[in-house]
Amino acid sequence: MKKYERQQQNSYKYTLANTNLREEKSTSSNVITVIPIGSKVQVIGAEEDWYEVLYNGQRGYLYSDYLSKTKYTWTDVTLRSYPSAESNPVAIIPPKSIVQVISVNGDWSYAIYDNQVGYIFSYFLSDDGNPPEEYNFEYFYTDMIKFVNDNQIKSPTINLITTDLENKLTYIFEKNPDGSWNLLYKWPCTIGKPSTPTIKGTFYVSGRKPYFGSDTYRVKYATRIRGSYYYHSILFNPAGTEIIDDRLGMALSHGCIRLAVENAHWIYDNILDKTTIIIN
Repeated sequence: MKKYERQQQNSYKYTLANTNLREEKSTSSNVITVIPIGSKVQVIGAEEDWYEVLYNGQRGYLYSDYLSKTKYTWTDVTLRSYPSAESNPVAIIPPKSIVQVISVNGDWSYAIYDNQVGYIFSYFLSDDGNPPEEYNFEYFYTDMIKFVNDNQIKSPTINLITTDLENKLTYIFEKNPDGSWNLLYKWPCTIGKPSTPTIKGTFYVSGRKPYFGSDTYRVKYATRIRGSYYYHSILFNPAGTEIIDDRLGMALSHGCIRLAVENAHWIYDNILDKTTIIIN
């Protein structure tokens, strides 16, 4: 694999194979150029299974499966030359650092950090930069109201969103005057399939789009969790005039969380940016 440039921020990824840069979000779209394996691309936008990128001054779309995965360290981590605790250290990575994961080898992730390539013990990586079990999850799957109030979850806004990936349920809470949480809604949802799982961790709403899609589908009322991950509606046809997949309570998305149209619309209209999201 080629030598990598210094990663400056979370807007860069690396190609995992020789990859077609396309004019549109479609595998049948015209190819602008072929980007070699191991190349660094700047991410302009992300919508579930496609990334809009810049490469050598050319702008286009790459399919997400061919790009590295963004992870964060939650403690001091040693980047090693081989997937073994006995191998030579390459670098010490501080907490909350961004790394780009190229592949996973057992318990180890082959990753890029600060112009250096090596292996990181995967346990020390997370989707949000927080350690596992930051909260007491004893009641997360059985009593969400108790979970959020026992853990005294904080949110910068009057609302809180949680998603239970095991039971495929999304909860909307409203803050009481005393700071405790009152459950407003409990909705079934569809989550990422095993090969493209929904991210876990604590996140904060970071924008929204009225719709996005490709030449095969459209989703509506998309509220961003992080990067290319959103809460959004079930699937419509490309014109947005007809529902083509209304399945909920399943694991079959590219990582986004699908909701009934009216529920995705409610989040889009009512949940403010910076609202806390907990997914587990």
